[in-house]
Amino acid sequence: MAHIIKKGSGGEPNPLDNQLLTSDGLKNKLAQLGAEHLFFELEVLEVVDTFRLINADTDETTTSQPGAILGRYVFSEQGDRASELQEFLPLDTNILQYPLVGEVVIGFEFNNNRYYFGKVNDVLSKVNFSKFNISGVDKASTLEDDESPTLNAGIDKEDLMQGEYFFDVEPERLLADEGDTIIQGRFGNSIRLGSNQRLGSIDSSNVKIVAGVISGKETLTEDKASIYLTNDEQVTYSEPTKTLAPKMGGFFGRDLDIDYTGPQIVFDSDRVMINAKSNDIGIFAQGEVFIKGNSVNIENSEAVSIVTKSLVADTSAGVKKDITKKLNDVDGDTKLLPENILPMAESMKPHIAAINNGVISAASKILPPVIAPGTPNPLNLFGHLQDLRFFENQLKEVKKFFKFEWLNKQEWKTVSLNDVTEALGLNELDSLPENNIVKWEEFFDDIDAAKAKVANIQAQAAAAAVSVAALNAAFDAIQGGGSSVELIVEALDAYEADPNNPPLDTTDIRDIISDGADTEGVKRYLDFGGSPQVRELLISSQKKEQDAQKMSSMGIIADLINEGMNL
Repeated sequence: MAHIIKKGSGGEPNPLDNQLLTSDGLKNKLAQLGAEHLFFELEVLEVVDTFRLINADTDETTTSQPGAILGRYVFSEQGDRASELQEFLPLDTNILQYPLVGEVVIGFEFNNNRYYFGKVNDVLSKVNFSKFNISGVDKASTLEDDESPTLNAGIDKEDLMQGEYFFDVEPERLLADEGDTIIQGRFGNSIRLGSNQRLGSIDSSNVKIVAGVISGKETLTEDKASIYLTNDEQVTYSEPTKTLAPKMGGFFGRDLDIDYTGPQIVFDSDRVMINAKSNDIGIFAQGEVFIKGNSVNIENSEAVSIVTKSLVADTSAGVKKDITKKLNDVDGDTKLLPENILPMAESMKPHIAAINNGVISAASKILPPVIAPGTPNPLNLFGHLQDLRFFENQLKEVKKFFKFEWLNKQEWKTVSLNDVTEALGLNELDSLPENNIVKWEEFFDDIDAAKAKVANIQAQAAAAAVSVAALNAAFDAIQGGGSSVELIVEALDAYEADPNNPPLDTTDIRDIISDGADTEGVKRYLDFGGSPQVRELLISSQKKEQDAQKMSSMGIIADLINEGMNL
């Protein structure tokens, strides 16, 4: 408050006594009065409390309104109790930094109101400065044992608080260049109205708004969230712009210049959002528009329209996803798989159908073994051999196909898993027993367990095929004149001794041998189409091996589905 301090200055003991004065004497007395009395219109005060809600039921607060404070003049009200304090209003209500308890501000009185402004800080390095109890009597807490609802009432000096929840993060004060205007908050946030003149750019200006300033100078690579408006200034970008921008040439061969010094606006943070509540977002450029990310997602409830002279889809360094169907649509049937899996499977479909048809037609080739009594049917033997060679060659192609080494993992598409299953013939595994069929659900429930079951089925089918092939080789050998009756019997015994081999009726060939047929007789019997069941079993076993091989593709597809989910 306005107050006068009287001090000794020498001169007359009573300069205000009633006596006649000359003009020179009057001048001397006025000079003496000015030297003896100091008049203060303004006075520093300590902030004791700020606007707080102290009773939610009654809406009772410590001050009349937000922005008002309870303060105590440092000199004229030194030592006053908290219950005696008066309210101070902010001088400027448009630009206001809400003070904290313990801070020192400047106060004065006008029109029966008290006002405060400014902050008094004698430690320039500290953004949040306090002088707790500077207005107290003995610098101990004069609020102790006070019934007042002020913040620090009844609290020891060492426990004094600047607010109910305020915590001083101790932000570093920004360093200023010549002519800068800086607004610095208490929490590491700031606005700088500056220039780039320090580096020789005369006609330059910048505005730098930062939340989370780390050091005494704004730095995109360190600060948490920034907006820069610059002119004639080269900005040092943070990652990933610093690395990715020069590599954005792509098909057009042009990069994004990171040494740019023209007028620009830079947004930099861990996350940037642009939201239009009720109207449009427009992005327009005389030059190019660059967008780069680990993934770029564009979604619209109606349509996505692209109008261009040319559309370039370069996936040589990445993955293209074509979501023509909604993922997991129709009971989870739609999956993201390599785009060429369905056309390749469709192209393989006739190939697989030919194998299946070959099995059916094999029976007609086996019979009849003779065309007239005593006359062998040469087509019978030729049909057997043709079937065998066909299946041997086709099995190789099937195994090669179902390794899926031809898949293009650069381009993916949502396709119906049922369509893929049908195209690959996975719903036509008729050569395998029902208990050996692995359903898709088994793979998705436990992929590793399902793969193990398939591997076991494949091993059984392959072992059976080997045993049947060995028996067939013995038959081929005697027909080629390179074996004997004894070796045939040994081959039959060896096959039937293994309980894991498919059942085979060898009564006919054993009867021929027991009736005394020699090697030539057995050969003649086989040449006339005898014992066709061995040839049939060989074809059947190869078909089972083929179907078992098909099942391995289910594990590969299940892995691909998981891979697609992580793209």
